[in-house]
Amino acid sequence: MAQVLSQDEVDALLNGIADAQVPTAQPGDLPADKTVAQVPGDVRLYDFTKTEISARGRLPGLEVIFTSFARRLQSMFATELGKSVDATFQGMEVLSYENLMQSLPLPASIHAVRLEPLRGIAALVIEARLAFSMVELFFGGNSQKAIKLEGRDFTPIESRFLGKFIDRMLRGMEESWQGVVALKGRYLRSELNPYLLNIASMGDPMIQATYTISMAPISGSVIFALPLAAIEEYRNQLKSAMPMGDDPENIGIFRRAEEPLLEVELDVRAVVDIVSMSVGEIMAIRPGDVIQLNATGLDQIELWIEGRRKFRGKAAQRNGSKVFVSSQRCD
Repeated sequence: MAQVLSQDEVDALLNGIADAQVPTAQPGDLPADKTVAQVPGDVRLYDFTKTEISARGRLPGLEVIFTSFARRLQSMFATELGKSVDATFQGMEVLSYENLMQSLPLPASIHAVRLEPLRGIAALVIEARLAFSMVELFFGGNSQKAIKLEGRDFTPIESRFLGKFIDRMLRGMEESWQGVVALKGRYLRSELNPYLLNIASMGDPMIQATYTISMAPISGSVIFALPLAAIEEYRNQLKSAMPMGDDPENIGIFRRAEEPLLEVELDVRAVVDIVSMSVGEIMAIRPGDVIQLNATGLDQIELWIEGRRKFRGKAAQRNGSKVFVSSQRCD
């Protein structure tokens, strides 16, 4: 490589720095995002070394999806295992694949899955004590005694059962994503050693969603992880929170809660006018007295519901009955 500076120039530069004649940048001189200047136009500077990206708050739709998946997990565990189960979404975070591997609860039942058309391979991880309890409950046990985990691997029958259970989880994941994109889940393989999973490079950012499954007296974690790159093309849809009512399960709940409310009876009055009178004037009213109203006729009537003015309109007759015809809503 050609020498850019001569030895004399190098010596002069070092002497200048030692004498504080040459300014040097301090760690706090650069902005937090490490950008030095704004680039005009549509070009934006990007720091390729910054992989610890926080998705919380920026992708509320993703949290809605993961929360919806928790409800499906709870229903799935209760149906398949015949036991009361509580599934709680603990939150999500973005971390490197290396940190994800280090944070997994070991031993565990680890499974590689694909959610097409999302890019990359995702992982579903079931903590070992929860996985063994699931197997015991499914085959008729009561899962009341402590399970020894040290030195124990999953048998072929246990692995086959857990693989089928993961496949059912994928159906729940498909339903949770249906408001954003139609997914097709596909089971790939299982692993015991997380470092043999090889679904991403060590520095790749991953989204991790953690769930706690409680089946008294046993509880454990279920972890879902997928590459951050998998949601890049759907980022705009996920930035806007999905209304909870779009979930078919929520729609049924809302309708069941709405039906009894629609049958509640309210006090409705058609008021021609309101006048102010003193207590003495009211006490002096006798049969035949005339009270002057401000309204000129029955074309300025207000409809009051439970003591609050809601509509304006006029009076009319229809089929021999007096009716109120609404013309304006009072907000």
